[in-house]
Amino acid sequence: MDINVFLPHELDTVMRVLRTALNPQGALDPDERTFLDTYARVAGRDPLRADPPPIAPEEVVVTGPHRRKRLVQLSALAVLLARPVRPQSMAFLKQLAVRLGTHDAVIDVIDALSKGRHLQVRLLAMRRVMRVLLKEAYLAEGLMGVLRVFAAMWLKAPVNKNRLWNYKRLGLLPEGTLGREYWSFMTREGFGFPGDVAGIPASISYHDVAHVLAGHGATPLGEVQQACFQTGSRREDGFFFVQMAILHFHQGVKVTPATDAVTGQFRPDLALWAIHRGAQCNVDVTHQWNYWPLMTLPLEEARARVSLLPKLGDPPPWSALRTAA
Repeated sequence: MDINVFLPHELDTVMRVLRTALNPQGALDPDERTFLDTYARVAGRDPLRADPPPIAPEEVVVTGPHRRKRLVQLSALAVLLARPVRPQSMAFLKQLAVRLGTHDAVIDVIDALSKGRHLQVRLLAMRRVMRVLLKEAYLAEGLMGVLRVFAAMWLKAPVNKNRLWNYKRLGLLPEGTLGREYWSFMTREGFGFPGDVAGIPASISYHDVAHVLAGHGATPLGEVQQACFQTGSRREDGFFFVQMAILHFHQGVKVTPATDAVTGQFRPDLALWAIHRGAQCNVDVTHQWNYWPLMTLPLEEARARVSLLPKLGDPPPWSALRTAA
């Protein structure tokens, strides 16, 4: 899900749309301004000198169904930054979708959220998540893959037991390799490998491998960034990743039973940059990703192999500095 998709002459309109979705009335607060400045950076523009003026839905002109869909999704993220969701922002999002002739299921989710219908929010969000996870499990392992997802997620049953030692042996790799760092991450956090009791199914194991690859911790803030990274990396519909994470870790609606819901963990600079990092990778880390050839590589080399950008504030990797010199 690349978010840097708009034509140069459309960017002023895009910035005004995002500004209106953030707050149609009054000055933007620091987090809202950070959202706009970070998106400007992703799009290759300078930080804004002043808040753009709001825009009416009928003024919005963006060409192409792909760009229109992406503008609605970006605007939905902008709407979800506020807690509680602003009614005026929600109204603008609905009108924008009508104006652009496109729709995303997140609009129904935010509508339910704005009305306090948390059960409906959970059902809508999980329906979108499970549709994709079960599809991936079926593509990877057929019907048994689907059954393994249900058994692992709801019964905590060990699945893919024949693969367990492949993962545990990663602890024998040299320190600093992706495989060893992944093993350390899982062991340190107490997460189960595929094949462990309460372990993750193999068809979803990419999540924790990509956690280590992208450098995101197993904290609420790290989980939001990881969801954003996977959203960006996924070549099909990946918006469900970031939707679930923001609902659970920012809006405080318990979507997944795996951990308690919290609030206030949507940092727009980290989130938008994580989406951009994922989109710039040369591989989709969420769809049939064969990460095993990377496991024996030093972590920096593994990141280079997938063309991973640095995190915000991180220096470029040593290899890039050496090349530049």
